[in-house]
Amino acid sequence: MEAAGRDGRMAGQRQVMKNMNTGGSPEECPVCLTGYDGTVQRPRTLPCGHTVCTLCIDQLEEHGRVACPECRVSHAVPEGEQFPVNYSVEAFIRMLRDAEEAAAAAAASPPPSAGEGAPSGAAGKKEAAGLSKKMRSFLQEQEATVVAAITACREAQSQLDQYQTTLAGWGKQQQLEDRLLGLVDQSRSARELLQQEESRVAAKEEELKKEEQGLQAMLETLRTLATEQEAGAAVSEVFRWTGEAEQAVEECREGFPDASTVTTARKVREASSAALEAVQAVQAALETLAAEEPRPQADPDSTIMDRLHLICTWSVTAEDLRSLTQPARRLLEAGRVFAVHQAEGQRRHARISLEAGQLCLHALKDHPPPLGAATLQVSEVVPPSPPCTVFLDLSWPGSAPRRVQIRLSPDTPRGRQLLLLCTGQRGPSYINTRLHGVERKAEAGEFVKGGNYESNDGEGSSVLLPGLDEGEYRKSGRAGDVFGLGWTDPTRSECGNFGIRTRDRKDGGGSLVFGEVVDGLHVVAEAAQHRAIKEVTVADCGVVL
Repeated sequence: MEAAGRDGRMAGQRQVMKNMNTGGSPEECPVCLTGYDGTVQRPRTLPCGHTVCTLCIDQLEEHGRVACPECRVSHAVPEGEQFPVNYSVEAFIRMLRDAEEAAAAAAASPPPSAGEGAPSGAAGKKEAAGLSKKMRSFLQEQEATVVAAITACREAQSQLDQYQTTLAGWGKQQQLEDRLLGLVDQSRSARELLQQEESRVAAKEEELKKEEQGLQAMLETLRTLATEQEAGAAVSEVFRWTGEAEQAVEECREGFPDASTVTTARKVREASSAALEAVQAVQAALETLAAEEPRPQADPDSTIMDRLHLICTWSVTAEDLRSLTQPARRLLEAGRVFAVHQAEGQRRHARISLEAGQLCLHALKDHPPPLGAATLQVSEVVPPSPPCTVFLDLSWPGSAPRRVQIRLSPDTPRGRQLLLLCTGQRGPSYINTRLHGVERKAEAGEFVKGGNYESNDGEGSSVLLPGLDEGEYRKSGRAGDVFGLGWTDPTRSECGNFGIRTRDRKDGGGSLVFGEVVDGLHVVAEAAQHRAIKEVTVADCGVVL
């Protein structure tokens, strides 16, 4: 089974190399269209699978994240501030350049009659003439196998290097030991485990280097074979070297990271840091330090760093968020806290942020959270119905998104619908919807109209819940009121759109009020004065926790 799995992976790698040029030149970055090099413009792979050069990734980075220029998926920048190098692309480019150099050398070589001693390129062609077409084709396949094995070795070395860097970062315990005498024994034990793990990594990395050297030698041999007998002997060596390389890489995947070492080291470091702030937190950490966590289940094809992130997945509770414990605050500031909502077999995630001292849950999206993110259920933090405060981030050309906070009244279906559409718990949300009208512009009672998530033009009914007008609505005509809209045509069905009043009514009238703007009314007023109200869009929405 293992051999079959390795054969499948190697075949997959060969197929990837054959298909690399289907989306453009594999030698050029798809963004700047500049050829990759081995220094400042190395090819780097994003988690979505697309490859971009180092300089372009640096230019695309914004707030610790990079949006893929091919598929637009947003990725968090790794801890080392660099995405992994795509060694497959580099190896492929080297093969192309070697072939071009060989062709150029052959073209520049004088004919045999021009002098004694034919050039090596010509000699190679003459010697290769002794091989059958079938054997040459087979040798080319073996060459691709060796290149793929070399690439796998280099990728594993890169992952081990990143892992070793992470281990070294976690192993800096000495300063904490000097100040936390109660954790000296635990810290030293953790440090010893880390040193042992680093030794294992170094030994395995040295083994992989030797395998790569052997594969490189085998590759040179394959390129200089002249007879069928030499080819037959070389093929058996190819099987041996590639088999050993595959086994070494597989041992890396299975043996690293060590869950026990990583878990212990991480807990000791977190416990020690917490102890500097509160002795009680240290004691609580010590009580859980010895608890052995089960090894998490990872995808067999996942990388070493993928497994490390899986082992280091953090947990956080609603109470941690409400009390803003130090670990929870650090996770929030790093953008690694998400709420999960599953409905009708679909699993979606909502980011939780800390903005100006407020916890905010943003609308649910289909994108999965980053590896190692802390998660909890949406139902743990979002109330099932108002009263609560939601937000809409409004944006229009020439204006960055600005927030409007609305306090929803209890016991109103329209308030419950607004909450559901701000979180996206029923599927649709207000994100990317437009304000579709201004009534009584620049006059008393002015208000803007929005909420049409169906047709986005004010003509859709936008009814998510039945009986929207059946509830305890108050009457008011004050600026800041959020109220339900109805159709002027009584024959049309119920309307789920809303209005936000920006100026007081003279008569003080008004109905179906189910909320009020508690912050950002000036943003709505500015939007009402924008020359084209339908250019005002909801860039983001959610609920204040």
